[in-house]
Amino acid sequence: QTCVAPDYVLVDARIHDSFVEAVKRHIVSMFGENPLENPRYGRIVNRKHFGRLVGLMDPGKIAFGGAFDSASLRIEPTVMTNVEPSDAVMQEEIFGPIMAVMPFDDIDEAESVVKSMPKPLALYLFTHDAAVQDRFLRHVPFGGGCINDTVMHLATSHMGFGGVGASGMGSYHGKKSFDAFSHEKSILKKATWLDMPLRYQPYSKAKETLIRAILR
Repeated sequence: QTCVAPDYVLVDARIHDSFVEAVKRHIVSMFGENPLENPRYGRIVNRKHFGRLVGLMDPGKIAFGGAFDSASLRIEPTVMTNVEPSDAVMQEEIFGPIMAVMPFDDIDEAESVVKSMPKPLALYLFTHDAAVQDRFLRHVPFGGGCINDTVMHLATSHMGFGGVGASGMGSYHGKKSFDAFSHEKSILKKATWLDMPLRYQPYSKAKETLIRAILR
């Protein structure tokens, strides 16, 4: 339930099934076979958002999880596969334990999908291909992110954190916070011993010529 949690995952179609199976295994290893009974598993912040999240899940696309308990406001870690950009889960930030997985056939398609969405606050790129890394960093607009990790770019005070476009403007954290939330006064201090008459009325062609010559 954070603003930088991944909303959707683009996965190479060749490893789509193995990726989903790996996600399932890790969910079980962290939260057990029944996360709703795990006392350490978190709940949704309030009933309004609980209902919103339940409404985002498409039963026909749930590959894992999907169960929920309205009494405790808990929703199982849920994996949805073969998600389309038009699906409800893709229309807003999720802020909940739902992973929307979209397969892609080539890197052009992946880039196109990201660019078709509102500019993200965070993007996480998992690849060892330096050319792909450079391509996304240069050509895809987003606030900030990680390569081969998630969320941890927030953990350092040496980098600014912020969005771009609809996800926000400017940045803060560390010195960026001081700069962002401080007002820097712009002050010009003029000597009093000289005041150029050409600044003032009456203006003339000669004054205009002189000003143009100075500015040239």
